[in-house]
Amino acid sequence: MQLGNGISRRYVILFSAGFICIWLWLAMDEDRRFPKQLSWAIGKLVSTPENDVFDHPLLDSWELREICSSTEWNSSLVFTCDDNRGGIGHVRNSILSCVRFAIGAGAGLVLPNIALRDVDVMAAGDTEAEDDKFEKRHGPGRQGMDYMFDKNHFVDSLRKSCPELVLVRHMEQTSSNRRRSLLPESLFPNIPASGIEQPDEWRGRLNIWIEKYMAVEPAAEPVIIDLEQSFLHYPIYSDGQSLAQSFGDILKFRPDIRRLATTVLKGIAHSHDAEDGIAVQTFDISSPIINPSFMGVHLGTENPLAERHEVDVTYSHYQAQAAAYIEQATTSKIPILYVASGNLPEVHKLAKEAKEWNVEVTHKEDVLQGKQADALSKLRWDQRALVDYLVLLKGQEFAGIGHSSFSWNVMLKRHQIGDGASASLGQDIYRDGLSTLYGVRSSYVESSRCMWP
Repeated sequence: MQLGNGISRRYVILFSAGFICIWLWLAMDEDRRFPKQLSWAIGKLVSTPENDVFDHPLLDSWELREICSSTEWNSSLVFTCDDNRGGIGHVRNSILSCVRFAIGAGAGLVLPNIALRDVDVMAAGDTEAEDDKFEKRHGPGRQGMDYMFDKNHFVDSLRKSCPELVLVRHMEQTSSNRRRSLLPESLFPNIPASGIEQPDEWRGRLNIWIEKYMAVEPAAEPVIIDLEQSFLHYPIYSDGQSLAQSFGDILKFRPDIRRLATTVLKGIAHSHDAEDGIAVQTFDISSPIINPSFMGVHLGTENPLAERHEVDVTYSHYQAQAAAYIEQATTSKIPILYVASGNLPEVHKLAKEAKEWNVEVTHKEDVLQGKQADALSKLRWDQRALVDYLVLLKGQEFAGIGHSSFSWNVMLKRHQIGDGASASLGQDIYRDGLSTLYGVRSSYVESSRCMWP
């Protein structure tokens, strides 16, 4: 072999021998092989325990597998699930209801879509961009479920826990005599606040409806049912306590949302550690409920009429919510309020009032800086609320409002992941030791048994 000038044959031999030794070391020792996925993979940010404390594994439910394996599946029946609208509390429960109704009917399911909210229901004080003006003229339209959720996690969880359920990636909006829309609970009479009384009758009632309203021909075409949004009507505990508490884990928020929420938690911990005389120790953000830390609150004054429940007049406006939250924070001796709201002017107003009680107010726009702030600004209004949702799950205490599905969903999820005591209702206030909802009626509590945590 001819070597270039200045290159010693001895160095070439040593280099080659060293390379062969390293190759043999890696090949012979399984434990020392490079991982298949590296957190520093070029061009793609990968979630790790350090930058994403909200990641969780696929749903692995033997209870759901048992239900699915005992179901008689109908390959010619397909459900769509495109009428998922409202805030995250509505959308999340709506999608879960679609899945449960599809399993109960033995039907295939087209991957859900999410209806975007019109800007008119957004909080006062938000600036109106040009695309918002376009939406007012043409409507906001729909997005795939990855608008809010991790689609791969959804698909893989169902493959693992309900492999018989056929998932269809996409279906066009077509017209057919074998395609109609249906509100599932419309097939049941006299539905109380606690939900459908006999959910096991769903399949029989559906088959009668199909025979009555669907054309028999062409038999080669599948029967397609476009499910309308069902909210707080499926009694989740009819499947048992364990599945009721875990079924919602088929949904997981997008990785970028989870990482932003993790950054917010880190920012709260670091910026308030022994700062400005506030003695708050640095906390472990990986804990399910971080205690001590901060009190998270939902300042929900955007548009209470958009919620299903009849609005409680006392707590539907800023003044009552602000007073209740400040009083709870001072009573619990928690000096930091993390405020979830789409109305920044009211957040700033609350900060000014809370300061008089030595309570500091913070929020995601206040904590995120640089690239993270830019990433947040690119999200739509409902997507930003997902960051708040996750942060609120971790706080030492949480307070919200009884007419909000967002507040209820946070409280129920905290109750599931924490060690909250049995909840109680008194003087229109609902408490469980970890969370408090103001302006709650007994019917709201009954309806909560139809909301998956």
